[in-house]
Amino acid sequence: MSLLHPYFIIAIIYMLVFSYQEVFHGKVEKKWLWVLGVYLMIVAGLRDNVGPDFGSYRAMYTYSDTKDYLSIFLKALTLDGPQPMEIEWLYVFINKILLNIFNAPFYILTFVIAILAIYCKVEYTEENTFYPFTFMLFIFIPGFFIGESGQIRQNLGSFIAYFGIRFIKERKLWAYLLCIYLAGGIHNVCYIFLPMYWLVRIPLNKAVMLIMILGSVILSPFEVYRSFGSLMNSIAADNTLTIGFNGYVEESVERINGAIGIPEVMMAILTFFLFTFDTKMKERFPYYEYHRAYVVIGICFYFIFRTNPIFSSRLAGAFIGFAYIIIPNAMYVVKPATKTAIYSFIIALTIFNFVVFSSFKNIIGGRFTFDLYKNHILP
Repeated sequence: MSLLHPYFIIAIIYMLVFSYQEVFHGKVEKKWLWVLGVYLMIVAGLRDNVGPDFGSYRAMYTYSDTKDYLSIFLKALTLDGPQPMEIEWLYVFINKILLNIFNAPFYILTFVIAILAIYCKVEYTEENTFYPFTFMLFIFIPGFFIGESGQIRQNLGSFIAYFGIRFIKERKLWAYLLCIYLAGGIHNVCYIFLPMYWLVRIPLNKAVMLIMILGSVILSPFEVYRSFGSLMNSIAADNTLTIGFNGYVEESVERINGAIGIPEVMMAILTFFLFTFDTKMKERFPYYEYHRAYVVIGICFYFIFRTNPIFSSRLAGAFIGFAYIIIPNAMYVVKPATKTAIYSFIIALTIFNFVVFSSFKNIIGGRFTFDLYKNHILP
């Protein structure tokens, strides 16, 4: 077992203090959430050779400078340009601007991406839960290391898509389409969020949800996703970075062999909260039905793509990050004793994730430990 660097421990303690405050003593001012956000931008954005995907993204940074602006522009219009574009146009454009105009070192790119991602994350979290610090704490391990400090493209794209839920609520179609267009320009997996503008309006009940989830579990061994062929491969083609992801969770072998691991347990926990608190959430939590749709699709996607570590991490993971918000939100609709029990469970699961993550080899491979983590401005 390895010890996380104190910078991460400070963030966890900070979130824990304000989490307890917001759950048991009332809402905390948003400025304290932004203090956390700025701190995380520095820790993730200005890291120095930290994260198992760091080298891959640094190579992409150099690669982006080989592409001309005309090819980037045409790719943004879904047209073929003089040069092939193997990476999404908006991500390449950001890279190229930083290189050509500012001659910026690579850590400026990671800092810019972290600023954009964490801004969207803070706004989404503040708008969709009464317990933002609790939610941020709950998903911090391994989310922060896989996302802001790991697969920065999919992480940024996903949170742009999550940010767009405000436009689903307001029924602003063009604004939502713009969010998905920009998110897809960072990572094409985000295009799977496009139908959500309409899907969240489809009524679901417990019977329908049960049929969908059980059906997905039954279909899991048959690899039905193969019938989609090249479409699925194009969405999740960035498998070199998926190797980095699997290093965080070490579930690839277990998943392929059909065993039950941490992801399956988390799907079971999500399903429990989904069915146990569904009625109360519909009565008391605004737009709960929208969140529920993301949860059901995320769980179904996980089991349908379970035997493929690329699809199950990329396609299902995009929805699962959204899905976890229903767990802290459940505290808003229950009696004080149940609220305390749920909060205790969240803290226990956070501690469990901390211990398990600290035992995985990628905490060392990712250079997140006390002796390996480096930052360009922090001592």
